[in-house]
Amino acid sequence: MQKFPRAGRIILIILSLLGAAVMADLIYVKQKIESSGFCEIGAYFSCDLVNQTIYSEFMGIPIAFLGLFFFLGALGVLLWRYDAFIVKAILFFSIVFLGPSVYLSAMEYFVIKSVCIACESAKIIIIAIAGTSFWLLGSSRPVVYFFNSAIVLGLIAAGGTYLIQTNTGPGNIYVEFARCLDEKGYIMYGSITCASCARQRVAFGDAFTYIEEIECDPENPESQDERCISKNIKKTPTWIQEDPEGNEVYRFESGYTPLEKLSEVSGCPLQK
Repeated sequence: MQKFPRAGRIILIILSLLGAAVMADLIYVKQKIESSGFCEIGAYFSCDLVNQTIYSEFMGIPIAFLGLFFFLGALGVLLWRYDAFIVKAILFFSIVFLGPSVYLSAMEYFVIKSVCIACESAKIIIIAIAGTSFWLLGSSRPVVYFFNSAIVLGLIAAGGTYLIQTNTGPGNIYVEFARCLDEKGYIMYGSITCASCARQRVAFGDAFTYIEEIECDPENPESQDERCISKNIKKTPTWIQEDPEGNEVYRFESGYTPLEKLSEVSGCPLQK
């Protein structure tokens, strides 16, 4: 039986622990109601923002939980056994997990337009685990079929994640509610780089296209920062009801506002 260097086991355990710690931090960020600072306006590297979008969940389960399961699983088997079978299994599942991980990175870059450093660090750790496992296998490295199977499963997992996420959320059930808010002059002062704003958009689903949102970050495209300053916007999102002349009628407390609260104050019925 092939013997593996003890150092390799230690490296894999350390990487697994590090990955688990990163996932635990992401789970904490996901559960936060409010983000720090002025909603991180102007920051294009935001774990808060990424973790408030639909791309941070899979069938209602935070992606970070699935990552934590992977790293703790690798840690558990390494503490239990350390042989060719275990190392090959870790290599195989590392490649599979990289499939949806790369897809999620693409969503960060091209859709959310903000990068979660912790998320990307977790991917680097997975690659390091895969690379270490490959190196440890030496002469007993698996054949091409092994890698092809892992890659195909990874692509299937990425495709499945995409299909499920694109069908996640309330869809268009709040269209009439959003139209009513718009007709009554309710405006959301927010930012594309604001985590709580992202959470607010997710709550509306497709209906958010009927909501007027004012971009308050001067560093972002189509910013109306002077209007935000004139409205004394200290934090985003801030909902304000304005009359046809732009005068303030009612202002909500800054931060994420539940749809039920918007419905109660505005009188717009919330579809269930």
